Amino acid sequence: MASDIDILKRAKDREGDPKGRHYSWSAYNVGATRQDINRLLAEELIVVAHKSSRIDFHEYSVTRYLLTEKGSSVVFAAMMEKEFRRIPVEETLEAMQLVVGFDDLKLEIARAVEKRRRTNFILEGPPACAKSVMLEAVRSVVQDSYMAFGSRTSAAGLSGILFEYQPGILLLDEADKMRHEVYSVLLGLMERGEIIETKSQNTRGIILETMVIAACNTSQKMPREFLSRFALHAHFPEYTRDEFIDVCLGFLGRTENCPEHLARLIGEAIFDRNLGDIRKARSVWELMTEPTEAEVIRVVNVMEKYGPENHTGFRRKKARGRRLPGL
Repeated sequence: MASDIDILKRAKDREGDPKGRHYSWSAYNVGATRQDINRLLAEELIVVAHKSSRIDFHEYSVTRYLLTEKGSSVVFAAMMEKEFRRIPVEETLEAMQLVVGFDDLKLEIARAVEKRRRTNFILEGPPACAKSVMLEAVRSVVQDSYMAFGSRTSAAGLSGILFEYQPGILLLDEADKMRHEVYSVLLGLMERGEIIETKSQNTRGIILETMVIAACNTSQKMPREFLSRFALHAHFPEYTRDEFIDVCLGFLGRTENCPEHLARLIGEAIFDRNLGDIRKARSVWELMTEPTEAEVIRVVNVMEKYGPENHTGFRRKKARGRRLPGL
């Protein structure tokens, strides 16, 4: 259920449409019920601009309204309050410190988060290349963000989330695993900020200023019109050997308190033996019984001995200068 402030904000947006197509608005335009309208009228926050002469059950849906000066003041105060809650660029960058490299991309995202405009990003790359870490970093600093997963989200579920939480930022992980029906919801959100939902012959609508930051392994099967709505489509390159080791140093050191010399050895072993990504490096540390170099070698030897390539007849080629990304 929308709050009075939300309804008034949507009304303000309608009245201020830069194309000049909406000066007055209806209850349907702002997602308000008859009770909402009656309450706002009683509080002198809105006035009737035009009333249909037709009298039937749907009369309120064709009556149009305008904000009063009092209503506009309430919206202005709410907008000023939001301004004070802006997230400084430095705060978002600090939350992304686990991500090694991509400094220019992190800066673009941090600036967009601070401005809170409807600027959308999609991050594409193989597993464990820092995409999800970036989403989690934004989630940690933006209180009105919401994290959704493409593999678990339906169109109805996403619409419900948007109506209930009205997030300032929608963080969408596993976007390439979304059902096709979900795209229709996102297209409206990203183009006009408009969500329309019909259930049991009842229709409701809402207008949001929601930024979308999505992450996927591949965008090949995504609709072209969906991809065109992202201001920046970032393809994550693979890390070199030195970069991968730096990732291990940063990630294992900060999150696992792994000594630097062991983190370096783990990174070198995982890369040179082509055993996996940064998640595998973390697994080495978790399987070790004591913090020694001998224990690193023992665990890595076990991983290599029982790796799937040893039981399927498939031998992966040694990586030469390039490797799947890490965090």
